[in-house]
This record gives sequence, C-alpha cells and structure tokens, in this order.
Amino acid sequence: GPSLKKLDLQFCKKIPAEAWKKLGDAKWPNLQEVHLSYCFKENGAGAAEALQAVASAGPSLTKLHLHECRKIPAEAWKKLGDAKWPNLQEVDLLYCFQENGAGAAEALQAVASAGPSLKKL
Repeated sequence: GPSLKKLDLQFCKKIPAEAWKKLGDAKWPNLQEVHLSYCFKENGAGAAEALQAVASAGPSLTKLHLHECRKIPAEAWKKLGDAKWPNLQEVDLLYCFQENGAGAAEALQAVASAGPSLKKL
C-alpha cells in the first residue's frame, strides 16, 4: 500500500508476467528504494507494469537499482517518462541498454529529474 518504503525483489527473475501485472495500478508515494536488479535479465514480460508502479513513487525515492535488466522493452521504459524524483541519489542501470538502446531517453529523463541530489549513476 501507500506506506511501502522499500521494494526489494532483486534476483527474482522467475516472477511470471501475470504476477508483475498485479503491480500495474500500484501507488507508492512514500517509496524510497527500488531494487529490481536481474528481474528482467532474461525476459521483459511484466516490466511495463513494474516500471509503472515505480514511476508512481513520489519525491521520497532515493534509490533505483535495475542492474542487468536488459530485456525491459522500450514501451516499458516509457512508463518512467513523467517520473519526478527530486531526491534520487543512486541509480544503477548497468547493462540495461547493452543490447538495445530503445527506451534510454525516457529512463534518463526520469534520472535527470533528480537534479543535484544524484550522487551515483
């Protein structure tokens, strides 16, 4: 619910698309940390719903880790296009765009909303 502060599902790469879709309407205005590294390394199904939920995070988001999420499709990255995270301090997108750069503009636009608070990219 709205009181969620940390979402840590890193290495959960076997979560099926149907399960990720349950996050599509989630609203987490107090979310501070997101750790989804490796979740979408082998398959991007459900990534759109996961990133839509992440985009709902309010200004309290400080950490976004999507390391090795190379299978997130361009349409899913677009869910981050309007995100505003002025307190974002850490972002890990390592290897996300190694195979395909589609969606990088939207991801980096969301990261750019951090401004001077960003310490690690």
